[in-house]
Amino acid sequence: MMRKIFLIIAIFLMSQFVSAQRFIEPEMLADADGQFADINGVSIYYIASGDVSNPAVILIHGFGGSTFTWRDNIDALVDAGYYVVAMDLPPFGLSDKSPDIGYTHADFADYIAGLMDFLEVESATIVGHSMGGSVTSYFVVNYPERVDKLIFVAGGVFEDTRDANDATQDSPFGILGTIDLESESASNILRFSLVPATFASIIESAYFDASIMTDEVVNGYARPLQIENWTEGFIAYLLAEEANPITLDEVSDVADMPILIIWGEVDTWVPITIGEAMYNSFTDVQLITYANVGHLPMEENTEQFNADVISFLDEN
Repeated sequence: MMRKIFLIIAIFLMSQFVSAQRFIEPEMLADADGQFADINGVSIYYIASGDVSNPAVILIHGFGGSTFTWRDNIDALVDAGYYVVAMDLPPFGLSDKSPDIGYTHADFADYIAGLMDFLEVESATIVGHSMGGSVTSYFVVNYPERVDKLIFVAGGVFEDTRDANDATQDSPFGILGTIDLESESASNILRFSLVPATFASIIESAYFDASIMTDEVVNGYARPLQIENWTEGFIAYLLAEEANPITLDEVSDVADMPILIIWGEVDTWVPITIGEAMYNSFTDVQLITYANVGHLPMEENTEQFNADVISFLDEN
């Protein structure tokens, strides 16, 4: 009897929390230089910096990331003479969170191509971090003529031992495994349990040096939790299935452009062995690793990361 009463109280408190929550429009959370583009009916948030006539670099974040991931890299690349575009993949960041849009990595590749069309960018170097590396793989297979160079940062094509369709593959978001995502209550449970503090503790595990996780970083990564329907979009993403899962062989067959792979040597989210397998599968490829760096080398080893990326971009 007491257990039943406790359950009723818990459900009541959760419903009160959800109903009392006040959401913020994505436009109110946008950066000063952030913009929104309608790509075939899907709202895509992006930041574009630099001279559009310069060689283009497109930055694709990982699972749980956003344009915020690249906050310490964009200006350095622009100063080096590049036109830089960072975008939020739905349902992450400030991009679309409707449950009715496409959420496969193949769909994401189409959104990248659509944003390039919108910005009149014919081709670019594509930089993919973590899950974004998988998205980059789909892009190079489906749009090889639009890729100048490739940069994989702690992620890419996953071997059979790590399922490329598992959205939680490269993170310790263990909470997702406890929720029946197809239940009617999934959205409310997720909203109640994945609050900024919880989100922050999860992201913190991606860093080797946890002191990087300041209040500013917590707020930057947790920004999407303030937007209505973020749980609905997130669940739709987690339930999305790739019609034709991509393989490393497919990517290596078309990836004849220069490739750079960057990895933290103490990455606990995506093991460096995956980067080594990719390195052994490509021809025109470089592999750079950083000691005492985890899953976010662009944040943990910023100056060296920027220097290595710019050096690679500057090569003919």
